[in-house]
Amino acid sequence: MDAYGYDALGSKEWLESDKLYRLGFQYAAVETLVREYFIGEEPFKGKKAYETEWKGKPKSIVYGRGDVSADAVIVRRPSPTEKTIPWRALLDYLPQPPLPLFVIDLSMKFLHTPEELSKLRLQLSVTLSVMREYLWDAHMSVTGTDEETAKWINEVMGVNKVAIVNARPSEVLWGYDADKVIILRPDASTPLKADDVMTADAFLLGGIVDKIPRPGLSRMLDSLVPWGVPRRIELRGSVIGVPERINRIVEILLKSRYLYDGDVEKAIITTMSKKDRVARAYREIMKYTSERKVDRVGGDFYEQLRSWLSLTYDEFLEAARRAHVEVAN
Repeated sequence: MDAYGYDALGSKEWLESDKLYRLGFQYAAVETLVREYFIGEEPFKGKKAYETEWKGKPKSIVYGRGDVSADAVIVRRPSPTEKTIPWRALLDYLPQPPLPLFVIDLSMKFLHTPEELSKLRLQLSVTLSVMREYLWDAHMSVTGTDEETAKWINEVMGVNKVAIVNARPSEVLWGYDADKVIILRPDASTPLKADDVMTADAFLLGGIVDKIPRPGLSRMLDSLVPWGVPRRIELRGSVIGVPERINRIVEILLKSRYLYDGDVEKAIITTMSKKDRVARAYREIMKYTSERKVDRVGGDFYEQLRSWLSLTYDEFLEAARRAHVEVAN
């Protein structure tokens, strides 16, 4: 917009209001790229739905009914009499190749039960939604997929530009010139650090949903990308309570890199669900009572946990009940 002298962008195409108000230009750009829209200098008026500042100047998105004029508008089919910018023009402003790349390998798909496969497909769909809040589809690749699997994934992903390929992760990563590859697995010997997150060219995850535990399965990833560096995501020395779903892991990586300057711990804590927090509180309560040889904890211990775990008191009580530990008033 700045390059073309536009300050207000409108849209004649449908946009989801919640995402527009929350994500603004990120959402508008992703929609333009994925749906192959044009930006045209056509007359348009609406209400101001989003505004931010760029190089000291306000830039806004105009949408819906209103009387605010836009300098350009997102359209599916441009008017032949107006100046237009095709969606491909946006690619000139994006990294090529699109790094960091997030690769999810499905070569172990055949081991899953029907219930696990259903959960896996849902997680892939949600992962794409998370990706679009920070980057866009080109930064995500699903490997080890035959034609049937690709169709199975696209049924829930909808219109997308994710690289869903029947190739090994190493082939894809080599093609993207990804030198520093972080392999995420919970049994890796070394924890993920800020420098890993901030400097990695790519992250490799196994498309594995372990409703039935399969110890050591994720180690297969090491052989798929020999130059990859295995790392585990841990919170204060433990993986207990760290989210396990693929979409949550990707969210942790994205938050850490783009919101928290490599702070993995903060990214984990802001991504944890209630189930994760209770599991971690249970672990901390058991550790506390075991070390002190007591069977009760006080409110001061809750405050201690709450200072870094974002734990509610009800969640603390639930964890204590599971541990059969009394909570002193």
